[in-house]
Amino acid sequence: MTPQDFVSQLGAEVVDKNYATYRSLLLNTSASKALDPYWQRVLVLFGELTDEQREVLLELTRHVTIDAVANVLGVIDGTLELADADDAFHLTYAGQELGGELQGTFLELAEQAGP
Repeated sequence: MTPQDFVSQLGAEVVDKNYATYRSLLLNTSASKALDPYWQRVLVLFGELTDEQREVLLELTRHVTIDAVANVLGVIDGTLELADADDAFHLTYAGQELGGELQGTFLELAEQAGP
C-alpha cells in the first residue's frame, strides 16, 4: 500500500462514511425517536433549520472530519507535535514507511473531492 492509497482509503472509510452516516441520521431521524439527550437536542435544532441551513451544517460535519483526520496525519508526519511526545511517530505498512507527506496528500485529495 502506498501513502496515496492509504490516505485515499482513509478518506473513503472515515470522511465519506461518517458524512453519509451523519447525513442519514440528521435527515431521517425524528427527535422524538432519539434516545440520547444529545441527539435529541441536535435533531430538534436541525429540524428548525431551513433546507439551505441544513446543507451548510452537513457540509460542516464533513469539513470537521477532514480537519480532524488531517491533524492526526500531521502528528504522524511530524508537522504537528504532541506536547509530551519526545520522539517521532512512524506509520508503516508491510515494512514500508508511509508517513512524511500524509497530511498534505490527504488534504489535496479532500480538496479534489469537493464539498
